[in-house]
Amino acid sequence: MTSSRDSILRTGAALAVTALALTGCSAGQPGPAAATVSRTVPAGPAADPSAWTLPMEAYRPTAEQTRTLARAEQKLVDRCLKGFGIDWKPAPELPEIGPKNLLDWRYGIHDAAMSAKFGYQVDPAQQARYDQALREADARPRPSDDVELVLGGTDVPAEIREKASPEVRGGVYAGRRIPEGGCFGEARRTLGGSSQGVSPLVQRLTYDSYPASTRDPRVREVFARWSACMKAEGYTYPAPMAANDDPRFRPRPGGPSRLEIDTALADLGCRATYRVAEVWHDAETRIQRAAITREASALAADRRALDTTLRTAAGVLARP
Repeated sequence: MTSSRDSILRTGAALAVTALALTGCSAGQPGPAAATVSRTVPAGPAADPSAWTLPMEAYRPTAEQTRTLARAEQKLVDRCLKGFGIDWKPAPELPEIGPKNLLDWRYGIHDAAMSAKFGYQVDPAQQARYDQALREADARPRPSDDVELVLGGTDVPAEIREKASPEVRGGVYAGRRIPEGGCFGEARRTLGGSSQGVSPLVQRLTYDSYPASTRDPRVREVFARWSACMKAEGYTYPAPMAANDDPRFRPRPGGPSRLEIDTALADLGCRATYRVAEVWHDAETRIQRAAITREASALAADRRALDTTLRTAAGVLARP
């Protein structure tokens, strides 16, 4: 369990990696001929899923709305802390890293120019800025154990509760009763939900549709064609994300290997040839539409709750 402070520090990271967290992983082994293949461009234009949508996005806040909810939560937490005489500032939002949005890398790589330079990796300059921001955030003085308990209440780790003063462990700070869940808990109750604004049902359906889409007969067929195409180029992988997740393709000081770049470019060429991302996205769209039909009543209620939370957040930010 992370501390309340860590939850705010990582808000930017959570926004940045949402798409990666919702994709699956697999493994594969390139064939012995892979090292001798040197492609420079894929055999056709690849689709750009970052411009696409999925049906479940209608029940999720946009990226800007998510930032609005996070800012409103921070303002409410700050107001709560000031009531206890505590002056606290959250760490700045972390810089963006990785996918642009939920769909950008959901079906794998698609940018030939980036893959020719970075293979399957994040732009090193982007990674460096992100890592530096993390180091600066981690170097900030942490709140005292008592303040941590005021921030998160009983949600903070047990070791912090044990080190807090007896009065604060008893639920009182500076003579005032600590709200249930601390100032974070109070802020989220005021907003009517979590700072990210995604209901458990919406999160589950968005997550579950991804592995379900890989089992769709049309997707399995196009994966087989992609695999045969890769085999002809000298690479042996059963499915697209197996190449993406090859354990040899990890960040390294000297940048991506020639093998990784060649594999990525061959991957892109085979994806474009068989319209892998398009077929895959179509399947996931069908799966999500079916889920929305099944859960129509609950999802409508979740959407109404989100709209209420967004209105509340806007009101919070509009007040001095």
